[in-house]
Amino acid sequence: MYLKKQHGFSLVELMISLVLGTLVIAMISSLYVSGVVNNINSIKYSRMKTDLQAVMHLMESDIRRAGYRGDTISYAMGTVSGANNFMWEEDATITIGGVVSAASAGVATKIFAHNSVPDSCIVFMYDFNKTGGIPEAEERFGYRLKDNAVQLGHSIDANPADCTSSGTWEKITDPNLITIKSLKFTPRTIDSDRTRMRLIKIDLTGEVSIAQKTATETMSSEIQIRNLELYRQ
Repeated sequence: MYLKKQHGFSLVELMISLVLGTLVIAMISSLYVSGVVNNINSIKYSRMKTDLQAVMHLMESDIRRAGYRGDTISYAMGTVSGANNFMWEEDATITIGGVVSAASAGVATKIFAHNSVPDSCIVFMYDFNKTGGIPEAEERFGYRLKDNAVQLGHSIDANPADCTSSGTWEKITDPNLITIKSLKFTPRTIDSDRTRMRLIKIDLTGEVSIAQKTATETMSSEIQIRNLELYRQ
């Protein structure tokens, strides 16, 4: 009986197989790494948008309450009188029937420059504990741009001249994750005979580094402050 000879792969065939296998593995690895990197970049961009939306929503809901006082019903019924202490008073004029008279008007917000950046800080008050009367320290609030982050302030000075001299300020965005490039508050008023409605436009811009490039996102919103500013003669 004769045994049939067994033929294996030649050295050349083995080398070719190894090269082709290595190329396939390299291609698969490259696709995997590329997919992971793209996923990380997508997550970073989504995180930036989510953070900006959250901060914008917080500022919108907070600033809308500027000037709110818990004893409004008593004030309207006449059992409480005087100016709304949760707004600042400013000199103004009022025109009724063509006659111009001196008056004072409530101001629900104050906007300042901060760190030489115009209109990058806003301060306001509202009756957090709904007791009326004189605003307590923790009922005076603010938002400002500082060190590439949005900061929330409380215990602001009762009659602030800027956003630096008073208050406790805390970051509500993390500059290690997102860089806040700009924050701007722009006021607008709509007047009637005895009242005026105040609107605040908020512009917020953030950026994040993605794949050695910079992705930027800008959000804008104009909100109406719910509490009207009254003219008083």
